Amino acid sequence: MSDAPRRRRLRIWGASAVLAVMLLAGCSGIPRAGEVQAGAAAPQGDTLTPIFLPSSPEANASQESILRGFIDAASSPENNYEIAREFLAPADSAIWAPDAGVTVDDGSGRVIQVVDDMAMQFSVKPVAEVNANGEYREVGSSAPVTLLYHFVQVDGQWRISQPPNGTVIDQNTFRDVFSSQELYFFDPTFTYLVPDLRWFPRGASAPTKIVNAVLAGPSPWLAPAVTTAFPEGTKLTADAVQVIARVAQVDLNNEALNADRVTLQRMKSQLTNSLPSGLSVTITISHNSQDINDLGDAAPIVNPRGDARALILRNDEFGFLGATGSTLTPVDGLSDTIAALKPTAVTLAAGQHFAAALAEGGVYGIGIGAPAKLVDPRDGLIAPSVDPYDVIWSVPADRPAELFAYTSSGESVAVPTSWQDATSIRSLVVSRDGTRLIALLGTGADLRFVVVAITRDKGVPVALGEPLTLAAAAGTPLGATWIDDVTVASLTATSTGTEQIVAQEIGGVRTPLEPAPHSVSITGGNTLRDLRALSVNDGLQVQWGSGWQERIDHVALIATQQGLL
Repeated sequence: MSDAPRRRRLRIWGASAVLAVMLLAGCSGIPRAGEVQAGAAAPQGDTLTPIFLPSSPEANASQESILRGFIDAASSPENNYEIAREFLAPADSAIWAPDAGVTVDDGSGRVIQVVDDMAMQFSVKPVAEVNANGEYREVGSSAPVTLLYHFVQVDGQWRISQPPNGTVIDQNTFRDVFSSQELYFFDPTFTYLVPDLRWFPRGASAPTKIVNAVLAGPSPWLAPAVTTAFPEGTKLTADAVQVIARVAQVDLNNEALNADRVTLQRMKSQLTNSLPSGLSVTITISHNSQDINDLGDAAPIVNPRGDARALILRNDEFGFLGATGSTLTPVDGLSDTIAALKPTAVTLAAGQHFAAALAEGGVYGIGIGAPAKLVDPRDGLIAPSVDPYDVIWSVPADRPAELFAYTSSGESVAVPTSWQDATSIRSLVVSRDGTRLIALLGTGADLRFVVVAITRDKGVPVALGEPLTLAAAAGTPLGATWIDDVTVASLTATSTGTEQIVAQEIGGVRTPLEPAPHSVSITGGNTLRDLRALSVNDGLQVQWGSGWQERIDHVALIATQQGLL
């Protein structure tokens, strides 16, 4: 028998596995001894999710066996990585910091090399990393990452000394052991809650980690665009959030006393939306209960949605395509003016009271019952975008640094960009909450897909944050779109003459989608299944089953919708 420790896989019922079963039941761990007890009936509709119960070190195990066992055991965060710590020398067990980060590898390129009698190197091929704040990033290089482990004798048994902080987990196990959670922060007007996707190990400590992450604030790239309701210095009084009967009990320090009633309600809203679905929240301050009601009609909008119907220009008519047939329902007060421009791109503002269009002569703004107004007459402009403040964003394809914002009052504002090295831009689309934009940029022959935070002054954009590079397929980018408030998609033409669509969570994983045949542009809806494509033959393509189906022909464009607010 191999001396490598064996990993046992246990399957338990739970909509969110460990979180649903362990946390909500108030458990702190899984017993490994005692009589078998009958449990509650499994909830209907839940799925089986594996959790890992790694083996402890075997007696007289070799250095390599101890190292492999430690790496294996570090995939189980149960009881603060209790089993993994058994592979460490006592002094190192107390100071090892597994939450310092995660190296996610492909599992196929693991190599152990002997350095000397008391040390080994462990090399992996990384695919992603998760930092101490739970931020997930795919790596740009598959070059091996090498970690050094020292060994000492403890009571005649090999144990690891001076282990690198953090853990190494293969990508298949990572998806089982970690789960993503959207932390929420407010836009500057407190109208929207904006997601900041993070990754946390499943287990009893997950709610505590989530609350601490909310209190610590947004990711650096997002910070310029959002704010938090929590007063500066607010922390948990103890590093623990108890969950009893599906209620997360959050006790904050006295800094929270600086919050007025509305601020307390906003704090509660942030936490309620940030914690896993099905949990409610009670907030106490230094163990004193607080009378905090919900925000009611002032509740922030989460994941704003647009009209579910496709908005198209067809045969010189502009409107919403009906569920059956080819009849278009016009947008009141806008459709005739938009159609008369014969535009090549249109974005409909939130509330359907305003639109921006790219047509001959430049970018136009169109208000209800008003003639189209030319706002940007420059040559070579890309499709414009519109934000919740009715600001039109416009930029020339070959001059990406010349980004201008045009306000509803007629003011034109040069927006300093954060992509000074870019030489071209293919698309720019502002999120429905107005806090972020996505862009397809080129620097010479290099192309990249980025998301950027927007800094505003009374609604007017004044700066862009540092670009966060997203995944995109290799080839020539054709377009990008928002799917929902945390997911975007890009369309790329490959070198083989085919197209590829990639959906990307901002701060999460990417998913290649079945490409729409001969597509030249994509437009998002409210869900991934609502993604629509326009073919080179002017066909509106929609997803059907596992592929795409042409819904209607003679479509000149599919408009972008910015919401129903």
